[in-house]
Amino acid sequence: MHRRSTVEFVSERSRVETGLVTSTPASVSTPPGGTPLRLGTRGSALAMTQSGTVARRIEELTGRPVELVRIKTEGDVRTGSLASLGGTGVFVTALREALLDGRCDVAVHSLKDLPTTPHPELTYVTPEREDPRDALCARDGLTLATLPTGARVGTGSPRRAAQVRAARPDVEVVDIRGNVGTRLDRALGPDADLDAVVLATAGLKRVDRTDVISEYIPVETMAPAPGQGALAVEVRSADITPGASGSIPDHGLADALADLDHPATRLAVLAERSVLARLEAGCAAPVGAHAVLSDGGLRLRAVVAAVSGAGRLTRTLSADLGPYAVGDRACADPQLDEIARDLGVRAAEALLDAGADDLAPLGTPVSVSAVERHSSEGPSAEGA
Repeated sequence: MHRRSTVEFVSERSRVETGLVTSTPASVSTPPGGTPLRLGTRGSALAMTQSGTVARRIEELTGRPVELVRIKTEGDVRTGSLASLGGTGVFVTALREALLDGRCDVAVHSLKDLPTTPHPELTYVTPEREDPRDALCARDGLTLATLPTGARVGTGSPRRAAQVRAARPDVEVVDIRGNVGTRLDRALGPDADLDAVVLATAGLKRVDRTDVISEYIPVETMAPAPGQGALAVEVRSADITPGASGSIPDHGLADALADLDHPATRLAVLAERSVLARLEAGCAAPVGAHAVLSDGGLRLRAVVAAVSGAGRLTRTLSADLGPYAVGDRACADPQLDEIARDLGVRAAEALLDAGADDLAPLGTPVSVSAVERHSSEGPSAEGA
């Protein structure tokens, strides 16, 4: 059973300082007719690839040409670990500023980079998710279990680092930055100084580099970042919502967003990000969550790990989605959104009750009303 949502879009408020912004249009293709839509994207190969895929789909749905506008974000120009740069939102703020001041009409983000706090003027949806697992990229086909004692494993993510340490306390975790190619070279290049790196499977698939994966790490071993593998396609709410700021909505764009939305993905990532919001955890907190829709229900596994890898708490909860979900499919329905949101909050509270805030650096818990309310739905700022 599958029907389009009629609920109102709501989205998120950025929480980090302004980033450096530059933009250069790049045509995707030239379908006939219509005013071009400008799609804002980061300029990395991964970001351009995933944004290009979204652009082509929007062209198909609207019949309008789409231009890619490259936006340089703060995370692209500052050095240091992601946690030291401010974590959540470091790759997002400049894109949102370009969207709000009219330099682009649509923005594409990796969903896990978005803050969980709603933005009062923006709306996003989530297309169907790619594989959310993390991937080990090591020489000689080595896996996390078969890496030699003392092996050097690179990652820029505190979540990944903590779970590598938990699984293999005898290896050395090295903090790294850079794009996909740069990080892969650290382990697989001619001047490699690491034995392996951990990256997101989704990013490697999108840039057609699955050949470098020596192990798809099971989610039971390494819980993904909330929202990992999913994209957020974001627009100004006034452009699609009747009556917003007295503007006339773009019905073609609104319909395209509704078609881009994937209800099963939306429900899974909403539950995962609700864990993050309830814990008020950011990039510096080793928090993972993975939800999946199956047999008419939503199953969520949430993890909080000690930064040192010395301890880890896991809670798994499920919720029945009722008659509007069959197998791994669901319709877009606001009641299902509430069920998914509540599931995430309950999982987070179970972790807090078990002492998660003593185990890892978490913030003051926030109320469920502060969790994103992403309607037709449609932080941890990690690289691929």
